[in-house]
Amino acid sequence: MSIASPVRPPRRRVARALVLAAFVALAALGGTARASPDDARAARAARGARLFDGSDPMHGRLAGHAQVLPSTASRCANCHQPPAPRAAPALAPPLDASSLLAPQKRRGGPPSAYTADSFCATLRSGIDPAHVTLKAAMPRYDATDAQCADLWAFLIPIPTSR
Repeated sequence: MSIASPVRPPRRRVARALVLAAFVALAALGGTARASPDDARAARAARGARLFDGSDPMHGRLAGHAQVLPSTASRCANCHQPPAPRAAPALAPPLDASSLLAPQKRRGGPPSAYTADSFCATLRSGIDPAHVTLKAAMPRYDATDAQCADLWAFLIPIPTSR
């Protein structure tokens, strides 16, 4: 009476099967882990909301001053209303699609409208798209390109495709 030994597949075949299974698993994970453009835009807007309310601070200085303002003094929400129903008058103009995207006379200059790039340039320089200088009380920010894009995504919501 002989005992039959179990039949083992060759090692190469097992290795190939494992590699194939790993690729299938990675492909499946990659397909479900990808964020849609709407998800990416929502994440940018959420970061922008934190910049606006100061929970994620941006470094800002007053015109002509080298000292960085405390984050509690330089948050947008101190002076501007968020893009939502207006609750109370603000010290500075509202920051929403209707006020930023529509050509308007601002600070005595000619009509101008903001783009994402001109908004970022204004945050940094204190000079608006019509080349009019903002009030000295408006901080000039050391905003990164990512911070500018995040803040713009919060202020200028676009309809989602869902």
